[in-house]
Amino acid sequence: MNTLAIAVFAQLVSVPDRAVVAEEYRSKIVVDVSAMHSATVAEARRAMFERKYQALVKAMNAFAEKYNDSKGNTWPVKEVEAVRKAFRDLEKLEPGFESARR
Repeated sequence: MNTLAIAVFAQLVSVPDRAVVAEEYRSKIVVDVSAMHSATVAEARRAMFERKYQALVKAMNAFAEKYNDSKGNTWPVKEVEAVRKAFRDLEKLEPGFESARR
């Protein structure tokens, strides 16, 4: 009888340890998934920034080409608006980029 009580007691004592170990594994998994999510979000934000930045560069190049073709005699309004839009789109991604005029 004494041996049976010791065995049952050992199992009862070890159950919380298993629960603690299981909880530690769960928390580690949550942390790992959270870190992966953060990395994915950061990569997505970077990719979006790169696309918006490239759109701004493309708009500025179009403006420069039209302006230089006219030898500075014509202000290419359509291209200026495209540059403004591309710049605003880039500003919207990061609040710190917004111009001081607002």
